[in-house]
Amino acid sequence: MPTAFHHIIQFAMKHAFEVATYFTLVSSFVAGQSLHSSDGRARTFEEETFIRNDADTNRACHKQNDNYIPSLKAGQYATSAFHNCYRTIDQIYEFTDTLVKQNPTLLSKFAISKTYKGATIYGFKLTKGHSQSLYFQAQLHAREWVAGSSILFSLASILDDITNNEPTAADEYDLYFVPIVNIDGLEISWSRNRYQRKSANEVDLNRNWPTPIKNPNPPSKNSEMYPGTKPFSEPETEGMNAWMESKRDEIQGYLDIHTYGGLILYAYGDTKQPIGDGFDEKYKVLCRGLQSVMGAYKPEPAYELYLAYGTFPDYAFREFKKPALTIEIVGNDFA
Repeated sequence: MPTAFHHIIQFAMKHAFEVATYFTLVSSFVAGQSLHSSDGRARTFEEETFIRNDADTNRACHKQNDNYIPSLKAGQYATSAFHNCYRTIDQIYEFTDTLVKQNPTLLSKFAISKTYKGATIYGFKLTKGHSQSLYFQAQLHAREWVAGSSILFSLASILDDITNNEPTAADEYDLYFVPIVNIDGLEISWSRNRYQRKSANEVDLNRNWPTPIKNPNPPSKNSEMYPGTKPFSEPETEGMNAWMESKRDEIQGYLDIHTYGGLILYAYGDTKQPIGDGFDEKYKVLCRGLQSVMGAYKPEPAYELYLAYGTFPDYAFREFKKPALTIEIVGNDFA
């Protein structure tokens, strides 16, 4: 494997997981009657009520942490009041657009794809003029708000470190960040269904990628893991793949951020067979390095969580022959 393995470790060590504790909203709930929520997990009544009120809680947080744009300043992005709440789509792009405006030689905004409803999926390129890059994305699953927040916090932190002449992964690689893939689903999770996982077309965007392994029990349309009618049936994944094909030789590693579970997942998710050609051991070395600095995170082949067909990291590794990992941020829920 290329040295990108080691730089993914470096990135994770310094940035990607600080947000896991920074964004903790509630540490415990009052014990009470258990019930099953819309995602199938057993919760107390108090827990379920809290989560269903999550959007309103954060709207109140927005009022208490408003007017942060005028105070945004290089070297202090990570301490902005922006990070005190989960943010709406408009707020997220207002924040990132300001970062682009204030750092025109370092940061640029680009369109990577379109959504089912026609929204543009944006990415952000942090560059010092390198020929190789690393790619980071979040929120294939809409409800995983902390995953998108972690990407934004990481971008802000790296820009701060560059301003303060601290070493970062950007010293050797350009960095691509896509904080929200499932924009339509995120809008739904704010407006009417906090646990929305799939796209507005009711497709799991992390099951819509090609795989040579056939699912013996294909999910129905009603399933939270419905893969769509065929690989790349959705504009989100089709457009993302076209963009990644154009960066085939440039991108040296892929990191897909999810919540929750405290896991570092590596190939494969759709088969229990080893990868071969020495890649299994290289992944284990990479993940042990991550675990040594992350502590609570457990590395394992993705299939040990459960067999999953058509996932982004499996496709990226098979197609582009570059390291691809899933990080399930530690926590007790998606918020």
